[in-house]
Amino acid sequence: MCVGPKTSLGRITVWALVIAGVVLAAANPARASFPERPITMIIPWPAGGSSDQTVRAFSKAAEAHLGQPIVVVNKPGAASTIGLSELSTAKPDGYTIGLLTSTAYLLPLTGRKVPYSMPAGFSYVTYMGDNVIGVVVRANSRWKTVQDLIAEGKKNPGTLKYATGGVGTYQHMSAEALAKTTGAKFIHIPQKGSAESLPALLGNHVDFITETSIWAPFVESGELSVLAVTTETRPEGLEKVPTMKELGVASLRSFQIIGGPAGMSEDVRLKLEEAFRKASKDKSFLNIMAQLKMMPVDMAGNTVESFIRAQMKTAEELISQLQIPAAK
Repeated sequence: MCVGPKTSLGRITVWALVIAGVVLAAANPARASFPERPITMIIPWPAGGSSDQTVRAFSKAAEAHLGQPIVVVNKPGAASTIGLSELSTAKPDGYTIGLLTSTAYLLPLTGRKVPYSMPAGFSYVTYMGDNVIGVVVRANSRWKTVQDLIAEGKKNPGTLKYATGGVGTYQHMSAEALAKTTGAKFIHIPQKGSAESLPALLGNHVDFITETSIWAPFVESGELSVLAVTTETRPEGLEKVPTMKELGVASLRSFQIIGGPAGMSEDVRLKLEEAFRKASKDKSFLNIMAQLKMMPVDMAGNTVESFIRAQMKTAEELISQLQIPAAK
């Protein structure tokens, strides 16, 4: 006679556990199932540039750890603000992420109104790496050193033209810092991104570029020459190239960070961070970074925002000191 009540009690206990599990899964779906569909990766720069190439490789490597494809979408324009605006206003569910570069904070610091808040307008997944920004000329040009460029920029002010990925970008600020520090004067011909600066130089439309390392393969082939770089130390493979710091010109780190809109749940952010930090060790990704002379950086996502705030403080002081013109 006791079997029936015990069996009923057992069934009730089992059903209670099942219901509790369903409730927990509903309350915390990210831990249970994220991601359940493809993820969109927004690159706020044109296709073909160094950022585009490296983020595509990074995303491909992360797919294996997420179990879902990452669809890369280029949203260039207005020195990255179009893509970043879309990223900042996306639903913070982890299905829309994107690339943030130093330009994201430099634009508002140099006076441009942007449709996002920096750094509070974003969640931070992980640090991808540092760009090597180079002052680059055609190999057959008459300028063999950065001192040659500076000398002509002082002797014939306003005759040398240079291209960057846009007004207010890190590249632009680096060139302005070089000019302000040395007393040279150059004419800026802004482009929509690094992918457009390179053809401008190769096509003889400008005299030099201050750009991300989209130029690296052309340096390897002997078509272009790097006269200076903005990194703290001389990069591997460019040991003979002086840094801006060696020239007495201040510079910042040109970072590449994977982030998403503000408000992303920590469970989702951590799932993405885990996948991308594993991807940072992928051979194909590291090969692309090496080809473009870029420096991989492994940094926990929860420390990225404080890093950006420190960079912003340094940049603000530098902009004020050098009287960098406002971006419009």
